[in-house]
This record gives sequence, structure tokens and C-alpha cells, in this order.
Amino acid sequence: MKKIVFLLFFTIAYYSNAEQVFVDGKEFQSLQEAKTAIKDGSVVYLKAGIYTQGLNIKASNIDIIGEKNVIFDDAAVGGKAALVLSGDNVLVESIECRNIYVKDLNGACIRFEGENLTIRNLYAHDSQSGVMTSYNDGFLKIEYSTFERLGGKATGRGYAHAIYANVGVFSFFESKVVSMGKEGSGLKSRSRKTIVTNSLLATLDGKDSRLIDVADYGELIIKNSILQQGNNSSNSQLIAYGLEKRPINYSINRIEITDNLFLLDREKANVIIAHKNAGEVLIENNTMIGDYLYPNEFSKRNPWYISREKAKLLPYPYLPNISDLRQLINSISIVGERN
Repeated sequence: MKKIVFLLFFTIAYYSNAEQVFVDGKEFQSLQEAKTAIKDGSVVYLKAGIYTQGLNIKASNIDIIGEKNVIFDDAAVGGKAALVLSGDNVLVESIECRNIYVKDLNGACIRFEGENLTIRNLYAHDSQSGVMTSYNDGFLKIEYSTFERLGGKATGRGYAHAIYANVGVFSFFESKVVSMGKEGSGLKSRSRKTIVTNSLLATLDGKDSRLIDVADYGELIIKNSILQQGNNSSNSQLIAYGLEKRPINYSINRIEITDNLFLLDREKANVIIAHKNAGEVLIENNTMIGDYLYPNEFSKRNPWYISREKAKLLPYPYLPNISDLRQLINSISIVGERN
């Protein structure tokens, strides 16, 4: 029995601390050891384990793929992030980041300084930031990922957000942002086009700034998603568009928000969106639950229920699964008591 317990303990200890990396099929015992082997076109495969050192990778056209339980813990490099990626056309899949902190208070899981990044199955949590990009006209695609308990306030120098996207097209699909803190926003975008679909963004008891902040105009499209504002949100608006009064640089500047569920749980004023300089604004067929300012602006085109109780929805902090959204909205339309 003692032998079995010892072997179990040894196995857990080994896999919780080991770093084993394959680059184009060649095995290395750490990321640092593997660094010189990573070149344009490489496939980097990370075995399960806790990685306490991050990496700065300059190669383009690479895939970084993690086995289940690949965790970057307190692994920031260069005062930036666990993974600092400066090449073009990069895929990052199946990794977890936690405890990523830097002196500037914006330590990220991924800092991307190239063009065209695809992220799948990322879990970034309990850090200052999730993903940050430098400005470029490429794309940032985030899919099947979760960002939780992030945020880092830098006094007089801005905030850290779950996502900070400065790209041509930023898409956020089948993903979650939950419980942002320290007045960071869930999605902060300065992109030409920002698309949020089939996703969940929720404040809960966090102290966030806004769920979505599109600062430089452009196109904002939000569809088939759940947006929840909690009682500790520092701003009344769930969504901001163009509030920084910056020059208009894009030829298309429009807002389209359709087929979503809004859960307005903030006891103070709730504002669905504040916007400036949008050429077209389409906000319809969204289900609004909770009290909010300017209801006459929305209630004719968006079913409105004054409370969760009136909508026959479970009380806060219940959050529906995004996969149940359509069925739930149909149920609310049948049994709920509209305003």
C-alpha cells in the first residue's frame, strides 16, 4: 500500500512540474531548450505539466499546441506575457495561464506582436490580462476559450483587460469572459471590425469597467450571446462605442446587436450602450431582463422584462449556458410577463 501511495505521489509531482516539449517531432526537456529549434513553419507540442518559464518566439507560420493540463504559472517573460509572439500566422491551442503578473500591471497570457493569431481552448485566469495585440490590420480569432478573474489597474496608465485587440478584424466565438476586476473591460477593441457571437460575458461580483468597449469606432457586431452586468460594475454602460472621442479612421462605422440575452443585475442605473459617431445602429430582437435607462429607445424592438422574477428566470447569480440560449429565450417569451 505504501508503495502504491509513493508511486502515486511521484507521478502527480512529476506531471505537475515537468516541462516536455516537441518541436517538429524532436524532444526537448524545457521550452528554453527548445527555443532555438523553433523556426518558420514549426509545430510546437507541449506535454502536460506546469511551465514556470514563458517564451519569446519570433517565428512565423507556427502552431503551439498543448496537451490537456498544460499550465503556464507565474511565467511572464520580458515584463510582458507568458508567450510573447512576434511572428505572423500563429495558432495557439489548449493552454492555461494563471498568476501572470508584471511590473506594469498588464501581464498577459499571450502578447501578440505579429499579424494573424488564432486562439482555441485557452483558459486565462487570475492574472492581469488575457490576450494583448500590437496594432496591425490582420486578425485575432478567439474560439472556445475562457477568461476569468482578470484585471490590473495601473494608476494613470490605463487598465488591463481580458482581451485588448488592435487588429483589422477581432472575432470572439463560443467563448466566455467572467468576473473581470480592478475596472478592466472584458473586451477592449480598437479594431476595424469587432464580432462577438455565441459567447457569454458576465460581470457577476467583479468590479469591471464595461463588458465591451469599442474605442475607435468601426463595425461592432454582437449576436446570439449572453451579456450580464453585475452590481459592482464601475460604469453604467454594458457596452461603449467611440466614447474616447478619437478621430474616425474607418470607412464603415456601424453597430449591430441582435438576438442576445441581457441580464441587468446592477442595482444602480443600467445603460445598454453609449455610442458616438455610428453611421448605423441596429439593436433589435434582444431579450432584456432587468431595469435600465432609456427603455423607450429599445422596448419596441426588444422584448423587455423588468426582473428575473417577471421573466420566470432563476435569481442572480444564475447564468444560463450559451448552448441553451435559444431554448431559454423561447421559454421566457411564453411564460414571462413583459413590460
